[in-house]
Amino acid sequence: MADLTDADKKSFIDKMIGVLKETKDALTAKDWDPTQRITNLENGVKSVTGDEGIVSGLEATLTTAINTRRTDLDNNYALASASVAAVEGALGKAHPIVKDLHKVRGGMNKAPRAAKPAK
Repeated sequence: MADLTDADKKSFIDKMIGVLKETKDALTAKDWDPTQRITNLENGVKSVTGDEGIVSGLEATLTTAINTRRTDLDNNYALASASVAAVEGALGKAHPIVKDLHKVRGGMNKAPRAAKPAK
C-alpha cells in the first residue's frame, strides 16, 4: 500500500463505493448491509477533499511568507550595504572599521540563490 499514489488510493475508494452501491441488494441478501460502509467511505472522500483544500491554502500562505521574507531580507541587506558607504563617508576610507567592513562584505560566500517558488 505504501507504493500507491494518492490518486491510486482515491480511485480505488471511488471504485469501492461504486461496487458497494451496485451490489447493495445482493450483499444485503447475504446478511451484509453495506449502507454504513458506503456512508463512511463517502464521508472520507469529503474529508480528504477538504483536507486538500487546507493543504493548498497552507502552501499558498507558505509561498507568500517565503517571498515576503526574501524581500525583507534583500531590502535589509541593501540597507546594511548602503550603511558601509555612509560609514566610509563619515570616517574615511582609511579608517580600520571601514577597511574591516569592506573585507567582511567582500569575503562573503556568494552561494547560488535558491530558486524562487512559482507564484
